[in-house]
Amino acid sequence: MSRAPLRWAGSKRKSIPVLARLVPQRYNGYVEPFAGSACLAFHLRPERLVLGDLNPQLVEFYQYLRDNPAALHHAYRALPANPTTYYEVRTEYNNAAPSVDRAAKFLYLNRYCFNGIYRVNSRGSFNVPWGGDKVGLPLTLRDLMDASDVLQSAVIECSDFESFTKRNVRPGDFVYIDPPYARDETRVFREYHERSFASADWSRMLSVLAEIDSIGAYFLMSYAGDQALIKELDSWNVGYLDVTRNVGGFKSSRRKHREFMATNVEPTA
Repeated sequence: MSRAPLRWAGSKRKSIPVLARLVPQRYNGYVEPFAGSACLAFHLRPERLVLGDLNPQLVEFYQYLRDNPAALHHAYRALPANPTTYYEVRTEYNNAAPSVDRAAKFLYLNRYCFNGIYRVNSRGSFNVPWGGDKVGLPLTLRDLMDASDVLQSAVIECSDFESFTKRNVRPGDFVYIDPPYARDETRVFREYHERSFASADWSRMLSVLAEIDSIGAYFLMSYAGDQALIKELDSWNVGYLDVTRNVGGFKSSRRKHREFMATNVEPTA
């Protein structure tokens, strides 16, 4: 088991014990179209791993983590953890071209930003404020080397979830699907990407689930949708997952929320 190196709003890190029990005991490859922190993938360490996401900077980070973790760590550790440096790095990051240096700045900003949020403004610039007073010790080279080991044979793509899944899923694969939460066409933290998953994409998601099932692959989906969505999944196994949402940053907003899970895997005790 390995720990995911990124903080991520909506991450299921604390729910891994529940999710892991719904993963089939045997599967050919692990596919995840909404990678985010990829915490379940890092926990399972699958031999064949395919990760996708719409965020090109996130994909770039994972590619450098896979291919050159030592250079990534060297550039990351050269950045002091304080608010003044944070805002300087944020400006530099927003003006940087693709490189290991930008990937290191992505990691630094993720580590010290407010609640692990990735948000951009209308110009596409990352604009999350400093929030790194209590995030723990910096990531070590060993941390990144261990995470890199999980990714060594991974395919990592910047792609829409539908085309990504249909292109990469094979019979016997396991697909974990954890879309960004959306309600009434309004994505929570919609600024993540102009084409982030929204309620209008639900029909495409149902088509993807049906195709995964029809080719003999497995899926597990976790999502904070409503009863109308759950009803459309009646032909599969549906359960619930209690998660803590703390994006607001205050104790009053850190309360349990119930998400649903849907899977074509038969649950085990």
